[in-house]
Amino acid sequence: MITDVSPALLSYLRRKLIAWGKSNYSNFPWRTEQSQFHALIAELMLQRTRAEQVVNTYLTFKKRFPDPATLANSEISDIENVIAPLGLLWRARYFSELGKKLCDLNGLIPIDNIELQKLPGVGPYSSAAYLSLHAKQRLPIVDSNIVRFYGRIFGFQTGPETRRMKNMLLLADSVTPRRNFKEFNYSLIDFTRMICKPKPDHSNCPLYRKCVSISR
Repeated sequence: MITDVSPALLSYLRRKLIAWGKSNYSNFPWRTEQSQFHALIAELMLQRTRAEQVVNTYLTFKKRFPDPATLANSEISDIENVIAPLGLLWRARYFSELGKKLCDLNGLIPIDNIELQKLPGVGPYSSAAYLSLHAKQRLPIVDSNIVRFYGRIFGFQTGPETRRMKNMLLLADSVTPRRNFKEFNYSLIDFTRMICKPKPDHSNCPLYRKCVSISR
């Protein structure tokens, strides 16, 4: 795995991805969410779940649980009923615990990456996604889709644990721009969902000139 990418290639990737993202932006409801509480809930729902599947459940959840206190005081079964369309019902207990913890914090969500990950159900990806997309902090985001993209574009093998590897995190950090990181991360999320899929859409890929997997 490479960790040292040439400035010219970095500039190319960032420019192409951000330009593609502006033309193909997915306007999911949580992307313009004013409630930090619900923005965090959305990022937790999006773990291991397709964004398109989350929309209706997210909107129902937001109406049913307008604040951490309502969530904290609800029965686990009520939460399960709301999130049932997404599967992974174990998330209901984490949501309940999260509501209680946020009540203890007077509704304030930590903006420190380490502290945020101490909240129930919040892991490295959801923390980085929340902070970078909703709290104006520059953090690289790394999930299985993004690992697949980096492996293809730079030409290295990936596996289930690649996203946790130090070199992977260093690579993602080097690619993430210092400015416009929110736009870049949204573009990266949309691109890896719509174009650089398990079966990639090479005909609509703006990065084909630089992609190692295509040139092989």
